[in-house]
Amino acid sequence: MRFTIGKKIFTGFLSAAVLLGAASGLSYYFMNKINDSYTDLINRRVTILTATKDIQVLALQQTNGLRGYLLTQSPEFINELETANEQLNVRIEQTGSLVTQPESKDSVQKLTSLNRQFKENYEQLLANYEKDRNQEEALNYFKTKVLPLGIQLGPLAKSIMDRQQQILNQGIQMNTEMVKQANEAAFLLSILAFILTLLIGFVITRHITGNLFKITKVMAGVTSNSGLRTRLPRIDVRTRDEIGEISYTFNEMAIALENYSTQEQEKSMLETNIAEMATMYQGIHDLNALAQLFITKITPMTGSSCGVFYIKQGSGDRQRLQRLAGYADNRQEIGFESFLFGEGLVGQCALENRTIMLSDIPEHYIQIVSGTGKASPSNLIIMPVEYEGQVVAVIELASFTKFSKAQQTLLQQVLNHAGITINSIAGRMQVERLLQESQALTEELQNQSEELRLQQEELRRINGQLEEQYKKSEQKTKELEITKMELEEKADQLALSSRYKSEFLANMSHELRTPLNSLLILSGLLAENADGNLRANQVKYAQTIHSSGNDLLHLINDILDLSKVESGKIEIVPDEISLTYICHFAELEFLQVAQQKGLKFTTELDAGLPPTICTDTHRLMQILRNLLANAFKFTEHGEVALRIHKADKEILSGYRGRIDLESAVAFSISDTGIGIPEEKLSLVFQAFQQEDGTTSRKYGGTGLGLSISRELAHLLDGFIEVSSDKGKGSTFTLLLPGIVGGQAAGTPIYNDEADAAHVEVTENEEKAPLLQLEDTAFAGKKILIVDDDMRNIFAITTALENKKMKVVFAENGREGIRVLQENPDIDLILMDIMLPEMDGYEAMRTIRQIPEFQSMPVIALTAKAMKDDKEKCMEAGASDYISKPVSLEQLFSLMQVWLYRQAGSYEQQTV
Repeated sequence: MRFTIGKKIFTGFLSAAVLLGAASGLSYYFMNKINDSYTDLINRRVTILTATKDIQVLALQQTNGLRGYLLTQSPEFINELETANEQLNVRIEQTGSLVTQPESKDSVQKLTSLNRQFKENYEQLLANYEKDRNQEEALNYFKTKVLPLGIQLGPLAKSIMDRQQQILNQGIQMNTEMVKQANEAAFLLSILAFILTLLIGFVITRHITGNLFKITKVMAGVTSNSGLRTRLPRIDVRTRDEIGEISYTFNEMAIALENYSTQEQEKSMLETNIAEMATMYQGIHDLNALAQLFITKITPMTGSSCGVFYIKQGSGDRQRLQRLAGYADNRQEIGFESFLFGEGLVGQCALENRTIMLSDIPEHYIQIVSGTGKASPSNLIIMPVEYEGQVVAVIELASFTKFSKAQQTLLQQVLNHAGITINSIAGRMQVERLLQESQALTEELQNQSEELRLQQEELRRINGQLEEQYKKSEQKTKELEITKMELEEKADQLALSSRYKSEFLANMSHELRTPLNSLLILSGLLAENADGNLRANQVKYAQTIHSSGNDLLHLINDILDLSKVESGKIEIVPDEISLTYICHFAELEFLQVAQQKGLKFTTELDAGLPPTICTDTHRLMQILRNLLANAFKFTEHGEVALRIHKADKEILSGYRGRIDLESAVAFSISDTGIGIPEEKLSLVFQAFQQEDGTTSRKYGGTGLGLSISRELAHLLDGFIEVSSDKGKGSTFTLLLPGIVGGQAAGTPIYNDEADAAHVEVTENEEKAPLLQLEDTAFAGKKILIVDDDMRNIFAITTALENKKMKVVFAENGREGIRVLQENPDIDLILMDIMLPEMDGYEAMRTIRQIPEFQSMPVIALTAKAMKDDKEKCMEAGASDYISKPVSLEQLFSLMQVWLYRQAGSYEQQTV
């Protein structure tokens, strides 16, 4: 049988085809195995990691919800507790169904058991609490039975998460090794095929000429095209013989291999991109950062040239999609910042929860701009991001080319994980909003200040009537005896009124300082950030709250001293202040207000000004705060600006002699608000006056801010000017001398010697020795707090427990004595004065009559801050005295002194 060329070629290339097929099949098998393993690894581990993160957050939420209910009795905390517990069970069950390792399954079972015990204990706690309403017992039960279980959930969930992260890393390493092995095997088989092809070519070279030489050359080229990274060559032979058939078959095979390689590359790239997007969310705790990172990554990854990320805000009929981040988005005028559900394509996408794709976009629909030119994209895709069936966000991408199936699949996979991440981050951001509750306390203090002002005006009116009657008595000599009797009666009334005024001021001091005490303590603890779990801007927020509380304390002290207010006596303490610091102060105080109202807020410091000026920093800040607060209150659209500049000499010409024209500094606060009519410009600085004085006015307030600011400006040797245009805005300008002449920085200015002496007595009463605090002196000490305000008990308890002290408390003097007798190991007592049933004075006298407690350290800690309160406390048996709001540094210093003395006394008794 003759061995033809066709048979030789068939036999030779059959062998090569077998090897190539084996290499391709082996490569295909390993790649599918790797892909399946990698996909299962990513989906399972990422889901477990997400669930364990949610378990940590939900464990904290349910513990805080129970604590909040016990402290405030608000049903909202019960709803939060039950919702968190239900979701926590779901996440634990989800995690248990996914983990496969024995240690992880044991941890999940422990989680299930702990959470079940936590629920049983808190249900028992709530049931007992509903029966007897004993808050102290409930709190003790919470600390000893419930809280330890809640604390264990977070670390246990983190251990599962760490183990799954380790398994994920190991899986990725194993897949990488498998890819390497598959590549090596395919390479070896390709080398064998290459060698066999050369051998066949050498044997049949003498029998093949012309077109067969072309085939040999092409075959050699195929072996050099390793990995099919470029287009395979084609055989250009048009004969109808065996070689032609071989050429045709080879060309078809090249096309098939290229298509297969392209599909494999797209699939590998898709899985790599999904893994990259799934792991990039770690460490992100802010929706703005998440949105910007997501749109920045996904836009180029899908071959798009422009992208926008919208987040859902509001609920019900008020649901909107707000633009949060963009990629190469030039914010053209035809675009929108937000959409209602069903409004536009973005809103329709969210309403129907489906993807919208557009092709052949009109030329001027959108422009993609670069430094070298601009052009219109031809394709647009709008996709929803959902969580548990609800749309939480929408993304919009524009591209010059059509979106491929692989790109659409990538988007769908990535958005499924993004919805879970958005929901998790949104939940964590709710914790930050709790800081805003302190604003309610500020409004309450403002309302009480207004009532105190009205009482002051009434007292002045009574004094005026007395003076008028006294003058009439001198002119009516015949009615001397009658007038004398009337004057004596009025004098008695005045004495009674004065006594009522003193009692009123004492009570108001207690009512104002009590909420302020807890505000200052808790904001101070937040600002210290002892656990290091707050971001820098959150620490600044806490510092701002603490600073604002101190400012309110200064205001309360000024209001309480009625004699000083009535006579116009206010102390001025000049010191050196940086103009740059003033700008930073304004931004820290009001940037968040501007963001909440959607206003633009800028500060500007002109060149040519001195770096510092000498004035009373507290009073200057009080004036600027009042002016800026008014500007934001009466502005709904546009901007508010603070500018520090040299004073206009035309304005100063009317005040020549009062301010040095060369060194005067102006602080201008301008806004685009409602403005003030010209006929009312002269009234706005009068007390209780506003631009709209009707009872139905839109903007609230007492109308005292501008009046107080003008008087303070006069005390600083300056003045305030105003210019306004109704409907367009206003500009208030504070002008101050650059230097306070004749006064050293930090030296108070008093109106007379009596006033100065009065302040020096006050300061000595408030001072306490500041010692170098040592936490070891406090650890293990047992403290009794007697106070009728749970906010103060919570705040002080938190501070003491941070020092490792044990705390018990009572809400009146009688209960305090009972608790003391039941706990003879108490080391020190913090005693409030104004208590129900038995006040602090009587409680301390009773304690001193009990022999075993005669040397017990008792620190009077009270919101009453009148002149003789300290003497009354010491006479009643107090060891020491400190007024609210409490400085924690002073309080710990006093406690250290008395605990040290108590320890020394105990050692002497032992000896």
